[in-house]
Amino acid sequence: MEENGNLPRQEKARLRQWMRQLLHTADKMALAEADQAICQHLRQLPMLKEAHTIFAFAPLPLEINIWPFLAELAASSQRLCLPRLTGPGHMEAREAGDLNTLTTNDYGIKEPPASSALIPPGEISVALVPGLLFDRSLWRVGQGGGYYDRFLPKTNALRIGLARELQIVDSLPHEPHDMQMQFLLSEKGLLQLREMRRSSR
Repeated sequence: MEENGNLPRQEKARLRQWMRQLLHTADKMALAEADQAICQHLRQLPMLKEAHTIFAFAPLPLEINIWPFLAELAASSQRLCLPRLTGPGHMEAREAGDLNTLTTNDYGIKEPPASSALIPPGEISVALVPGLLFDRSLWRVGQGGGYYDRFLPKTNALRIGLARELQIVDSLPHEPHDMQMQFLLSEKGLLQLREMRRSSR
């Protein structure tokens, strides 16, 4: 990477600003259609059908709207867990069997209450990961808090990034602490790290 360690961070900040503006001005109907297609792909993924415990996320307004899929998971026999923030840059996984019990934290993010069951990271089978941008080598730029980069290494979960095609670029800067995805799912299908080929399954 660059000799100046600040350069990746500065570039990421510019990319975040650019993508947030792009998403704010994008056609809302097109975004909604992409989100619906992503949810449909999620329903068909064998690795999700076979997973015992799925770590997902409660989407922010600009993120993929996976609420319909979350509701289906919560009503199924699979165990759904969502992040609960515990401090700056840190979070834990809490069971989310009833989405009606979610509370809103200081950042406007829905999360399970403190009374919900704590899920050990080692029990998570699959992690669905949001991001502002992803590249075709499956590197990710998130919101900038570092929560996922700190939490995911504690798990053995299969990492699946979720992004609309609008949010996928050819290349992103990355740093040693960044977590690379193993799969990336968009409205067009699945991109796998090793094979680098798309599939609708």
